[in-house]
Amino acid sequence: MKAITTMRRYFRILLCLFKFRLSNQMIYRASFWTVFCVDLSMFLIQLAVFSALFLNVESINGWNKYQMIFFVGTFNLVDSTNMFLFFFGVISIPLKIREGKLDIYLTKPINTLFWMSLENIDISSCMLFVPGSIMLGYAAAKLGIKLTLGNISGYFLLLALMLLLLYNLMLILRTLSFWFIKTDALHSLEGELIGFCFRVPGIVYTGIAKLVLYVLLPYALLATIPTQFFTGILSGGQWLLVILVTLGFTILAQTLWRLGLKNYTSASS
Repeated sequence: MKAITTMRRYFRILLCLFKFRLSNQMIYRASFWTVFCVDLSMFLIQLAVFSALFLNVESINGWNKYQMIFFVGTFNLVDSTNMFLFFFGVISIPLKIREGKLDIYLTKPINTLFWMSLENIDISSCMLFVPGSIMLGYAAAKLGIKLTLGNISGYFLLLALMLLLLYNLMLILRTLSFWFIKTDALHSLEGELIGFCFRVPGIVYTGIAKLVLYVLLPYALLATIPTQFFTGILSGGQWLLVILVTLGFTILAQTLWRLGLKNYTSASS
């Protein structure tokens, strides 16, 4: 009963944050639509790149044109949900640590990480759900995939796991600010890895590259695994890999966060 009450409380807080951010962003409507148009352009460019490639080849390591379109649509959903929910909150954590603003969050009767992660919800990013969904529907129709409760539920379960994994990967890098003043180089590396894995699906990797991008720096899982599941080529071993990798990085992120808080010297100290 207590857990249900807590969940309801946090849901109400999340709803309040959403309403506040919506009213705030509507003040600057031009900026709202500019962000949407820029993000949409990036995905359309990537879609055009894959379309150009398939003018000359039949498949890429077994994936045809429509599987690639499904991959782009999946990455669209993962990235837009990330931008909508926690991206701008998580990337602000290092600055709050360095400037001592974390003190304010620690004194409030709410989970510090929850508040910091979700306080900067970006409403414009949720608009990208529409083109992403269109890509998925178009690709699924061309692939002749029959929609069932099983494949829809499994797909969204994997999307949720990939979002959790992405959140933990982002958080791990930002918690390093408890110990290091400058972590900008790592953040740049993160951006390059995400961009690279958006352009190159995980099915092309083998050997050491696959170990690195599936286990050690598992950005290649983000859109590849849900796409593999929905198109019927995800094995039981890959399900186990996803669960173990996500669980491992969740534990690591939470452990580093707790250690960082113990190491944190407040602005008033």
